[in-house]
Order: sequence, then structure tokens, then C-alpha cells
Amino acid sequence: MKINAKLAIVSTALALFSIGITTNNASAAAKAKNMVSVEKEIKKASPKHPIIFSHRGSPYNSAEHSFAGYDHAIKDGSQFIEQDVWLSKDGKLYVTHDDNLKRTTGHDINVSTSTSKQLDKVKLRNGEPIHQLKNVFDHYKKNVHYIIEAKKNDGDNTDTEKALATQLDKSKMNNNVIVQDTDVNGIELLHRFKKQKDVPFLWLMEASGEDQYLQEIKGAPKYIKFLSLDAEQATPKIMKAINKRGMLSDLWTINTYNDTYNAVKVEKTDSLFTNNTKETKHLVDDWK
Repeated sequence: MKINAKLAIVSTALALFSIGITTNNASAAAKAKNMVSVEKEIKKASPKHPIIFSHRGSPYNSAEHSFAGYDHAIKDGSQFIEQDVWLSKDGKLYVTHDDNLKRTTGHDINVSTSTSKQLDKVKLRNGEPIHQLKNVFDHYKKNVHYIIEAKKNDGDNTDTEKALATQLDKSKMNNNVIVQDTDVNGIELLHRFKKQKDVPFLWLMEASGEDQYLQEIKGAPKYIKFLSLDAEQATPKIMKAINKRGMLSDLWTINTYNDTYNAVKVEKTDSLFTNNTKETKHLVDDWK
């Protein structure tokens, strides 16, 4: 009888604990303040009013691509939260920067070679699941904007981009996103789809130096809105060449005061990715 009573107490405690976890994960999503449309954000983007993209949420104080991290970024003033998406073996889009989840979860498993049944058992280090893109959309709805990168391994086809286009259509998010990609072919594919034709695109350029960047800028498709590069590789000549093409410049990834100062005051970028939304926004607002 005493043993049964103890078991009942333990069971009750576990049930309450479980409810607490469920309630926490299902808590109301943060809402961006003073939101305007993506189109209006782009129109006013300039070195005096750079768009701030919250890189992977808020990795300084929360797990990457977690609801907790997104909430932090939004409460710190973000209008755009970033998602990196990988396609699972059974065609589901999971939000994670790395294909392999060892770094962010402790589990040595690849999204690209695993099924959703396997992946849904994996937890981030804060206890949240690896979120599917559709779940992020369902959670935050149109209360914030999204900047999404289709990720894939070298030599992979454009199935990830196709799946992204399908999810954007299903979730009716084509007006709430900027799509980024390192692969111009992936950008061109998405641009050919009728519902993605007017989606703003950001090309993550990869080059070894100024001359190569200048060549890529010359060859960039005219419909691309943003040309992006590593902040450490930016030069005034590159930044001027981007604006001369009628495109907006973007730098990644901002971590410190000096990074922000160089990006905004020296290189005069039109947008940037930051790991610290609160500090970056405070500095940008201070320098207006």
C-alpha cells in the first residue's frame, strides 16, 4: 500500500512536469512591434536604416533556431528571424544550420539521410524539438517576417528549393519572407515559380577576394534584391558596386560593437545579420 502511494505521488509529479513542458513549448509566440510589410522594409533600407536580420534567432542566449531564441530576438526588436532549412529523407523541411545535429543536439544524426520519425525524437539542448518549417510558420504566423536559406550538400539537386516553394504556398507566406541561397541556380528556380516571382531574394556570394566579388556582382541576376558577403571581406569598392547595380548590400555575421560599427559606419551596409539583435539594434538606432 505504501509503495503504491509513493508510485502515485511520483506519477502525479511526472504528469505535472510533463504538463509544464507542454505548456512552455506551446506558450504564446512573441509578436514583432511596429511591423510594416517586407516591401516597405526593403524600400527604406539604407546605411541609415539597415535591415537587421536575427541570425539563427538569438544564439547568444538561446539554442539556435529555437522558439526561445526567436522570442528573444523579436522582443529585442527584430522584424526578421532567420531559418536555415534542410530536407529530410522523407521530404520534410527541418530548421537547422547543420545537416548533422551533433553540435546543436548532441546526437550524431543527419537530417538529409533521416526520416521525420527519427528526427522528431531529437531535442535541442534546451529541450525543444528540431522544428519543422511549417511548425515555425504555424507558431509565429504573420506576426514577424522570415528570412530563409535552403541548405544542401555539395552536388545536391534543387529539391530543397522546390520543397520550400511548396511550403511557402501552403502556409501563404510568400509576402512575409526573404529567401536566401548560396546557389544562384536555386534562386533562379524559385524565381521561375509564379507565386515566388515577386519574393525578394538574397544571394550569399562566395568569393576569394575583391576582384572575384566584383565579377559576381556584374553577373548577378537583376531581380535579386540583396547581395551578401562575409563582413570581413567587405571593401568600399564592393559595397559601391552592389549599389551601382541597383541592389542592396548585406553583411554577415555581426558579433561585436566593432563589427557593427564597421558594417554600418564604415562599409555603410543596407542590411546585416547579427547574433546579438538587442545590441545591434540599440547601436543602429543610436547612430541614426
